[in-house]
Parts: sequence; C-alpha cells; structure tokens
Amino acid sequence: MANQVISDEYIEELFEGTNFGERVNNSTLLKRHHIAKHLKQQIEGFWSGHTMYHILIYGGFLMDAKTSETKRLTALGRAFLETHGNS
Repeated sequence: MANQVISDEYIEELFEGTNFGERVNNSTLLKRHHIAKHLKQQIEGFWSGHTMYHILIYGGFLMDAKTSETKRLTALGRAFLETHGNS
C-alpha cells in the first residue's frame, strides 16, 4: 500500500492477541480502517472499547486523557488519519 505512515507489521503487532472477528483478524486493511474509525470517534467525543482504546494509546495514535477530557491525536495519529481518514 502506497503512502503508509506505519508498516503492516506494526499494525499486526498492535492487534496481536485480540479478537475483532474473523474478517478483521485476517485483514490488515480492515485493521487500519478500524484504527481510523475509532480515532475519529475518540476525537469527536465518543467511546471505544477497552481493547481498541489500548491499541490507539499504546500504538502512539492518541494521547490518553480522562473520560471527561477531550482526546487529542499525536503526530502519528494525525498522519495516520491523513492517509486513512476516508476509510
């Protein structure tokens, strides 16, 4: 995939040990779509499940904040959404 901000290997590492269903589990592209979707939801003030939130924080896409606080993207998160934001 052209213009990737992060490698497929890194995406796969982030999702290692998780289960988002067979369709997502077997597709790096769908994992990327999942990250983009939940990043957008977080910055719009919506909730994500624990596992997805963990991926966003520890993957370096999102700055952790209390539930009542506005979530902010990291530089990596912004770059990722620029590449995958229309997913």
